[in-house]
Amino acid sequence: MSSLEQIEAAILTLASDEFQRLRQWFFNVDYQRWDDQLEQDVANG
Repeated sequence: MSSLEQIEAAILTLASDEFQRLRQWFFNVDYQRWDDQLEQDVANG
């Protein structure tokens, strides 16, 4: 089983409040990466 498959399986076992916390954390990380990329693109012209 790959690491991703292990993560997916673990996510499926989370209680709804833990899943909500994970979802918010993932959203924040994704947004920060997008924001960092946008800043880099602007800096590069």
